[in-house]
Amino acid sequence: MSLARWCIKRPALGLGKTLFNSSVCYFENLNEIEIYLTERLTRKKASGNWPSEALLALSKKYDLNALNISENRDVEEPAKIEELLNKKFPFFEYLRSHKLENFSSHFNPRIKFSTHHIAHAYAASYMSPFEKAIVVVIDGAGSRAQSFNPQHDEINFAKQYINDTERAEERSAYLFNNGQLLCIDKKFQKFVRSTKHPEHYFSEGLGTFYEKISELIFNSKRSAGKVMGLAAFGKCMPVQNSNDYLEKLDWSLRFSGKSKKDWESSPNFKVYCDTAADVQNFFENDYISYITELKKKFPDYTNLIITGGCALNCTSNMKLFNAGIFDNIYIPPFPGDESIGLGVAFKTYYEDHKIWQPNPYESQHGYFGPKSSIPSEKDILSAFNGYNIERPDSITEHCAKILADCEVIAWFQGRSESGPRALGNRSILCRPDKKNVKDYLNNHIKFREQFRPYGCSTLFEKSHLYFEVPENFNNPYMSFATMVKPLYKDQLKEVTHSDGTSRMQTVRKGQNHRFYELLKSFGAKSGIYCLLNTSLNVMGEPIVENIADAKNFLDTVPVFGLAIGDYFIKKNTK
Repeated sequence: MSLARWCIKRPALGLGKTLFNSSVCYFENLNEIEIYLTERLTRKKASGNWPSEALLALSKKYDLNALNISENRDVEEPAKIEELLNKKFPFFEYLRSHKLENFSSHFNPRIKFSTHHIAHAYAASYMSPFEKAIVVVIDGAGSRAQSFNPQHDEINFAKQYINDTERAEERSAYLFNNGQLLCIDKKFQKFVRSTKHPEHYFSEGLGTFYEKISELIFNSKRSAGKVMGLAAFGKCMPVQNSNDYLEKLDWSLRFSGKSKKDWESSPNFKVYCDTAADVQNFFENDYISYITELKKKFPDYTNLIITGGCALNCTSNMKLFNAGIFDNIYIPPFPGDESIGLGVAFKTYYEDHKIWQPNPYESQHGYFGPKSSIPSEKDILSAFNGYNIERPDSITEHCAKILADCEVIAWFQGRSESGPRALGNRSILCRPDKKNVKDYLNNHIKFREQFRPYGCSTLFEKSHLYFEVPENFNNPYMSFATMVKPLYKDQLKEVTHSDGTSRMQTVRKGQNHRFYELLKSFGAKSGIYCLLNTSLNVMGEPIVENIADAKNFLDTVPVFGLAIGDYFIKKNTK
C-alpha cells in the first residue's frame, strides 16, 4: 500500500470500551496501526475494564490532545456505563486526576459513537483482501436498538424495536464494495428472564446460546472455544429451538468447580460432551443456513467475510468452506472484540476520506500490538543479564536445530498478535511428532484440559500436502479446522483432534518472514514442514506482551529456552 494514500489530517483514536477485551487503537496513518489490549497490560484475561491503562501508555508516546476520537461498547452505550461507574465510585474524578477526561463523552461531546456490529464490519473491511464481499457479523450481543442513529441506513432495521429496552443486535449482514458497507440484514435478540430458571436470562441469539452452554459446562461464558473442542466427543440430538433447549436443561449439573482437576473429575463428563455436541450441531445448521440464504439473494457476490465472536468457530468455518457456497471465505485475525477499537477508528477515517485499498493475502498479518512490545538489543541484554544467553548467526537456524532435537521453546518476535491466537510472534513451539508432547504441555506448561487440541503452523505452499485443502488455501489466522491427510496421521497426531482435524495456520513469507524461515529450516532438518504452535502463556493468563512478561514466563515455565529477537536465552537450571 502507498503510504501517501493513507495520510490523514489528525491521528485517529478508537476506543473499544467493551464488556470483554477492551482496546484502544491509535494511528497517524493506516500503515502504522497500534492496538493496545487492556488484558495484555493488566494481565487479566478478557479484561473489560475501562481502557485507562492503554490510554496512559499511549500518552507517554504520543500527543493525545488533537485526535479524531470514536468509541463503542457492546449492548450499552459507553456514556451510560460511565455514568453508572461514577455512581459506584468517583470515576469522573479519577479521569480528571489522570488527565483522561478527553476520552469520555461526559467531558468530550466530540467523541463519535458507532454501533457494535458496524464496528466489527469496518475492522474486517480494513483487513479485507477482497474488493467486493458479503460481510456477516454474528456475536454474543451487539448494540441496543435505541442506540441507532436516525440518519444512518441501519435505522431501517432497528426502528421497529426502538422502544424495546431488551432488544440488541444478534447478527448483521452487509454488502462490501471497495470500502463502502451497506446493511442488507439485521436481526435483534430479546433477553428474557427464564420462568423455570429465574437466575438466567435467555435469548434467541446464536452466540448467546453458545455462551449459555459454555456457562453450564465450564462455568464461564468466555469458554466457547472449549465447548467447540469438546463437541467432537459427544453425540448430538437435534435442537429445534434454542430457548426451549435452555429451559429444559438440568442446570443443577452446571460445573461449579474451580480447577482443571475438578472439571476432569466431574461425573457429568458425558452430559457435557453431548450438550456441547448439541449446541455445535445447532450452531452449524443455523450458521450455514443463514449464509446460504444470503448467497441466494446476492448471487453476484462470490466472496464472504465473517466476523464477530462466532467467527472463531473454526469447525463451522471449515464446513462452510467445504460446502462451496462461496469461492473464498475470509476471517480476520481478531473477529472478537479485540478489533472494536480498530473498527470505530477506521469507520471514522473512511467516512472522512472515502479511501480504501485491499489488503492482499501475501502481506496479511495480525501483529498490531504496541511498537513498544518490541524490545531493543539493550533491553534484552539488560533483562537477561546473568542468563545463559547467546546470539547465533541465524536465530531461525539455531532454533530449527533445537526444535528438530525435540525441545520445546518459547518464541517471542516483533509486535504481538492482536487477536486470541498465536500466529508466530508470541508462541510456544515444538515438533508435532514428538511423542506425548501434548501431555507434557498440558501437565507442565499450559495446564489445559486433556481433551483440548493443539494447533500447528505450516508453510503456505505445503499445506495441501498435509491437510485436506486445495493448493493455495489461505488460513493465516487458524480460522479453519482442516482434516489431516491419512498419510500424516501418525506424524501429526499431537496436533490432531479426535475428529481428525487440526486447527492449522498457513504462513507466507510476506506475512511473517522470520517465522516462515523457521518453518522452512525446521522442515529441511526434520522432513516435516509443520510445527506445533500454541500461544505464549499458561491457561488463564493473557498472551505474553512485553519483555518483562517473557522473562517471567521463562523463569516459571519448563521450556528449553526463549528466542527473543536475535537472541536465544537458555533456561537456567539449578
